Amino acid sequence: MKVNFAGAVVVLASTALLATGCAGQNDDKGGAAAPAAQATSAAPATNGVEALEAEQILDKAKAALKKAGSFHMKGDIVTDGDTMGLDFKTDGTKIKGKLSMAGPSVELLEVGGKRYIRPDAAFWGMSGGKEQGEQLAKLVGDRWVEVKAGDKDTADMFGFSDIDSMLDAEGKVTKGRVKDVDGTPAIGLVDNSKDGGTLYIATTGEPYPLRIESKDAAEGGLDFSEFGAEFADIVAPAANEVVDLEKLMGK
Repeated sequence: MKVNFAGAVVVLASTALLATGCAGQNDDKGGAAAPAAQATSAAPATNGVEALEAEQILDKAKAALKKAGSFHMKGDIVTDGDTMGLDFKTDGTKIKGKLSMAGPSVELLEVGGKRYIRPDAAFWGMSGGKEQGEQLAKLVGDRWVEVKAGDKDTADMFGFSDIDSMLDAEGKVTKGRVKDVDGTPAIGLVDNSKDGGTLYIATTGEPYPLRIESKDAAEGGLDFSEFGAEFADIVAPAANEVVDLEKLMGK
C-alpha cells in the first residue's frame, strides 16, 4: 500500500517505511456575541480555497506551510498487516523525529546542517542481521550516530521537510469531499494515481494541510499541527552523545 502525496513515503535505511498523515488545527471559536444583535453564532469565514481548482488549492497549501515555517507531523499507518509510525517536528532547518516499523524504530535529528540517527536494538538487527545487530547495539548504546554528508541510504528519512516534494502528488489531482478534520472544515484533494491518497486542506483560516489519508482511510494517515511553533527541544547532542560508526567499528 502506498499513499502518494510523496512525503508519505519514507525510507528507513534500506527498508521501505511507508508513512502518511493526519491531524488538524482548531480555528478560533469566535468571540462574544454583540449584545442583542446576534442570537446565533456565525460559522467561521471561509478562506475561499474551496472555490479554486485543485492544483491552485495545492499551491495555496504549500505556500501556507512554507510561510508557517514550522509544523508537527504525526501518524500511524497499516501496511501488509504491520503498523508503521511517524512523528516529526521541523522548523525548516532543524528536524527531530522518530520512525517505527512493527517493532524496530529509529530517532532522527538534524541540527546545524548535521544529521544523526539513534536506532534501537531491533532496528540494528533488522538492518544488519541478528548477530551484527546485537554487536552494534552494544557498541553504540543510546548514543547518536552521525550520518555522513551525502549519505543516500538515509536521505529520504529526512526528506519530509521538503514541502514541495512532500505535498506533490504522483497522479492527477482533483477536488474531493469536504469534511471536518479535528473540528476544522477542510476540502480533500485526491491523488488519482493507482496508490494515491487524499490530502485535506483547511477552508478556514490559513489553508494549511491538515491530514494526508491513505486511499483506504482505515489504513491510517498523518496529522499536521503546531504550525509556526517554536521547537526549543530540537538541539544538537553533546559531543559525548555522538559516535562515528566507521571509527567505532575500526573501519
